[in-house]
Amino acid sequence: MRRALLLVGCIALSLAALSLGAQPSRAETVYLKSGSKLTGKIVEQNDDAIKLEVAVEGGGSAVITIKRARIDRIEEADSFDERLAAAQRRLDANFFDDAERGFRELVRENSRHAQARMGLARALYGNKKLTEALKILDHYMVLKPTGRDPQLLLLAAEYRMYNSDWREAKELAREAAALEPLNAELRDQSAALVKRVDRYRDGTEAAEKKAAEQRAELEKRATERAQFDRTTGSNFDACEAAAELSTWMRQGDSSLVSAIKITLTASDKAESYFARGGNAEEYRKAVEMVTAVVIVSESSWLRVFDHVKQQHVYGFFYQLKLRYPKTTPVVSIVKRDADERGRTKQTDLARGSWDGKRGRLVVDFWTPANADRTRQAGLKNGKR
Repeated sequence: MRRALLLVGCIALSLAALSLGAQPSRAETVYLKSGSKLTGKIVEQNDDAIKLEVAVEGGGSAVITIKRARIDRIEEADSFDERLAAAQRRLDANFFDDAERGFRELVRENSRHAQARMGLARALYGNKKLTEALKILDHYMVLKPTGRDPQLLLLAAEYRMYNSDWREAKELAREAAALEPLNAELRDQSAALVKRVDRYRDGTEAAEKKAAEQRAELEKRATERAQFDRTTGSNFDACEAAAELSTWMRQGDSSLVSAIKITLTASDKAESYFARGGNAEEYRKAVEMVTAVVIVSESSWLRVFDHVKQQHVYGFFYQLKLRYPKTTPVVSIVKRDADERGRTKQTDLARGSWDGKRGRLVVDFWTPANADRTRQAGLKNGKR
């Protein structure tokens, strides 16, 4: 009896030792001074070199010797599942280059792993490498003639469709459904993809996608145009025009102009079209009237020679005329002060408007003549 108990105890200890020994050892990542890295299991090492067992694509492993002089550092590697999740996060964030490197390393370790293959294919497709993505998926099917992952087959079918391989795409989609005939969701996915191949081939999907993108762009523009500064313009495009004129003016004289307000007049149809997100260029062609009020510092304005004032007004007029070709803009130069009751008082200093009879832009001034009397007299007598 005593000998039997000792025998049972020895067997239990042996099984425990075997179970502990069966636990997979954690891999190491060897970072080289060249910037590259290798992940595997160190099977032998000494002061001069290490021997690293690494997985090779296609199955199996190989042992390579690395001189310690080439090694920057050695770190304990994350598990396969942890690295797979990290690569997937990079893929979901559209960091395709980083995701491609991560998935490629995982495929090298386990070439039959469907999720790693699919992740690598998606990263390659994100990097505009459709042909290489197809090769990655095709290689999986060569390595796994049976027991294939149906989701990988559906992805391969989708990419075959993008490559205009219509027949192969449908065959792969149907093969995916056949792998799990009782899976209703998989059958629906397969059937939907087969129909999508036909729609993609005849251009229906591309047309629908383009229409959806156009609707989204219209909605985005409509939302953007609903929010504008009414003290600067009568609508979003008027505010943009005012901002461009302010930037142009401040490049020459940053202290002269304090604000610009532009008012646009167009038909109700054109205004509604623009507010719903319509093409800005088409709207500008439909604008019938433009009024620009340029608020200046009176002291700065009076220091400017008359011919320079005219140049400013001409600049405002013709830039607005170029933007709104159907109009003859009216440009008013004004100052604004507070009266004794604190209310804003506006005083006209100059105005530029189109004279139809004379066929030119006329600039009128409502300020005293410039202090340079000699120059004014010379201009009046036709001297330069």
